[in-house]
Amino acid sequence: MIDVVCVLWGDKYSDDYVRILKAMVERNTTFEHRFICFSDREVEGVDCRPLIYEDLQGWWQKIYLFKEGNKLNERVVYFDLDTVITGNIDWLMKYRGAFMGIENLGVNNHKYEDVTQYKGVLQSGVMAWNFPRMTTVWTTFDLPQNKANILANCRGDGEFLHALFKANNKQPKFIQHRWPGKLRSYKYECYENGLPEGTSIVCFHGEPSPYQAIHETVTPWGTVYEPRKWVAEYWKM
Repeated sequence: MIDVVCVLWGDKYSDDYVRILKAMVERNTTFEHRFICFSDREVEGVDCRPLIYEDLQGWWQKIYLFKEGNKLNERVVYFDLDTVITGNIDWLMKYRGAFMGIENLGVNNHKYEDVTQYKGVLQSGVMAWNFPRMTTVWTTFDLPQNKANILANCRGDGEFLHALFKANNKQPKFIQHRWPGKLRSYKYECYENGLPEGTSIVCFHGEPSPYQAIHETVTPWGTVYEPRKWVAEYWKM
């Protein structure tokens, strides 16, 4: 049994984001799994577990997923709520290593930036891990002498996880390296030319969100993103 998990905290995302993610997972895997949302509230139709650390804000709540007391199964797969699943994900569900995340999606932002700064840098929008082997993430973070320093000096949970690997002289494994073409950035790889063939997971980091990509025109950092109706084919219950 694989646990597929997500985090809902605060008012950034509606409950529908959780229900839609659950439906997308169910449509796109043949693996037996439990879908669990760690949340500050109940979501109808979803197995929810409470987030009890009020001192953790936003994405920092993801670190709680590594706490041993959560009693998750050995294999865990995580998705950010602004993820759109567009194809079969059995390849990810089969992963049996200690930990895998995504390489910073900025590596594909060739149009606007020097992408070398993003190579080999971990992001946590999609992760898969062996739960018993990774509980040290929480125990390291939760030490009183560590937590305040981490929260003050790391810009997010992904940066902390990357620093933790680096401190142990290890390089995290990246989904894009093991399965090229399976995971894409919406903004950098899908917006202009549509969904590339063979894509299973599209990450909507920042704006536009999946909802905005269907319904609104947004201009983050001065770049215009108009609606793309194909997103609605996948982001639905």
